[in-house]
Amino acid sequence: MRNQIRESKVYSGDYLEVDMFPVRKVSSRKKAKAKPSTEAQKRLNAKNARKQLTWLVQENFGTNDFICTLSYPADFDYAKAVTGREFDNFLRAMRREYQKKGLEFRYVYSVELGEKNRRPHYHLICSGDLGKKIIEDKWNKRFKKAKKNYADVKPIKFTRTGLAGMAFYITKDPLLTYRSYCCSKNLKRPQPKKRDGRVSNKLLAELRKDIYNAEAFEKLYPGYEFVDANPYFDLWDIDAFGEATEIKFPYLTVRLFRKDSKYILRDEQRA
Repeated sequence: MRNQIRESKVYSGDYLEVDMFPVRKVSSRKKAKAKPSTEAQKRLNAKNARKQLTWLVQENFGTNDFICTLSYPADFDYAKAVTGREFDNFLRAMRREYQKKGLEFRYVYSVELGEKNRRPHYHLICSGDLGKKIIEDKWNKRFKKAKKNYADVKPIKFTRTGLAGMAFYITKDPLLTYRSYCCSKNLKRPQPKKRDGRVSNKLLAELRKDIYNAEAFEKLYPGYEFVDANPYFDLWDIDAFGEATEIKFPYLTVRLFRKDSKYILRDEQRA
């Protein structure tokens, strides 16, 4: 048996995220299978849901699309808001308008409870082909007596760090659904591309010790500009007695973006 370093690369829009970690190659008469060399890999899986949402949005949406906060009037029936029926009606109305123009309506959303009144509101990332007014009109028309705009619609901004901040924001309170977010079926889902052996154990150790060495990372991934690297030094295992032990696992996540990208705002860090 021998350890190799695996690169798991995910391309989403003009962004590239790479995970580097050891895998164990088992030699046998049958085809060898690569398995994580430590149980710590399972601990990292908890971070993947938010990562996958980030990749999903970066791959499927652009600067002409929107992020929206959709709320309800104070006198709106709480039960209707919680069940999501009104929101489903809104999505159907949007799909119909897009279909009339021969377009597909794409979306990702989550529901959150307000901090003050605990009333539900929705965070929606959606297609912007027909402009923001149609979103505002289709949402606000559900409240016939309302004189206020209950749809806060803003264009998506792509920064150096991608949309990780946005993904964290819209999934931070998944109390009303069994999933942290829901999305339309017409989205492309970026898949990891795996490669073993290109990065040596020695090189991974060097990169983990020098995570600000942009030149080294950009040499590994030509055509991309380095954003940051996280060596995950803060992994801890909690036993049944509440005692914490640091997990020694040589893991590294690197984020980059295409140098020739036309829409990424270089001077801003977070979306």
